[in-house]
Amino acid sequence: MTAGPAAPMVVPVPRLCGPKTLLRPWQASDAPALVAAWSDPEISNRLSVPHPADEAAARRWISQRQQAWTEGRSVDLAVTDPPSGTVIGEVGLSSFDPVRRAALVGWWIAPDWRGRGRAGEAVRLVVDWVLSEGPLDAVMAEVAADNPASMAVARKAGLRRVKIPAPSPAPAEHKGSDLLVFARTRPDSHTA
Repeated sequence: MTAGPAAPMVVPVPRLCGPKTLLRPWQASDAPALVAAWSDPEISNRLSVPHPADEAAARRWISQRQQAWTEGRSVDLAVTDPPSGTVIGEVGLSSFDPVRRAALVGWWIAPDWRGRGRAGEAVRLVVDWVLSEGPLDAVMAEVAADNPASMAVARKAGLRRVKIPAPSPAPAEHKGSDLLVFARTRPDSHTA
């Protein structure tokens, strides 16, 4: 009997809140914040953004998040400022590997909110949850070698740089320089 492909991983994410950030599903009313983020040169130079990056594209992207979630393709959460409710960034899990029980984590923070510890807290909330209560044994981040701020975020979230045997091609969502891999495993896991 031949085993078929592994079933997709559907990750039921609870409400995640830290001292400075609240993570929640994207809402249609968040479209202007997403458009503003897409227009930031740091974000548009490092990630693939739609063209045109307008409110219609943002509304389409947001409306597709629930389907991506239920199909086990990704979990994308808005990073918000609890007192104001302002969307200040995004953190997400993608590239789920149900066999290895692993996924990639990615993030961005709006320019006015950088340097305040918000990205590190948001990523740590997701990674802590998914490796303690969630279904994953390993989380990895691919960070551009010329992005020291994201390297600091990965470290703050408890991910450590790992060497990979052979260079892999950069995923479509990353542009630019070489990628460094950071990883964290479930404490009781034997995943490398």
